[in-house]
Amino acid sequence: MVQSYNLISADNGVQPNYDVSGKDIYLTIYVSPIEEVCILANVDSNYCCWCSLTSVTDKETNARIFDYILNLGENRSYSSEPKALGHRYQEVKNWHSFTVRKEWFKDHYRYRSTVSNCFIGAPSSTSANGRFLASEIQTFLHRELEKCKFRLLDDGYPSVLLRYKTILLKENSPDYYHLMLPLIDILRNESYLKLSSNEEVRQIYLECLARSSALYNIYMNAAR
Repeated sequence: MVQSYNLISADNGVQPNYDVSGKDIYLTIYVSPIEEVCILANVDSNYCCWCSLTSVTDKETNARIFDYILNLGENRSYSSEPKALGHRYQEVKNWHSFTVRKEWFKDHYRYRSTVSNCFIGAPSSTSANGRFLASEIQTFLHRELEKCKFRLLDDGYPSVLLRYKTILLKENSPDYYHLMLPLIDILRNESYLKLSSNEEVRQIYLECLARSSALYNIYMNAAR
């Protein structure tokens, strides 16, 4: 049964401390460098109602999971991402990802994938929605790996990332975050590097992202 893939259980489930009934879900699909897939269905930043780990190549299972989620209705169990993923939480959050959210299209809200910028039909109308989203995972992986390939044609790019890291570490002041925003934007736009087969590149890139987050926290603490 497809429900068996859901990592949310009685052991890690939570009771939301505010009303989340009737809230639309959105999907975040994470993909790892070794082609693992984490499918998350969230109602907001605090609560998720689905969390599963599969593989990119398991297209049939992924399609069934998507169909199940899209037809879930109010029959939901809730948890948080850290609880549902347990010791793998930080690992998964470092994977590359894309989202599927409801947006207004023509006469009503439909789910849109950011991979192909396509809208899918009504959840209950056809199982084609699940197959389409499962294929989006494969399209996403192929497209982002191609970006990695071209970015790393220059063997010197790891040195560029190290230089970025050095610059980000130069100061700890709140104002430095604003000064670094152009560089932080560059790094965010290169998130496909999370899929690189070059472990050194992935590690340095993630360290740059972590430092960017630290600078943001310094800024926000000062703003409070």
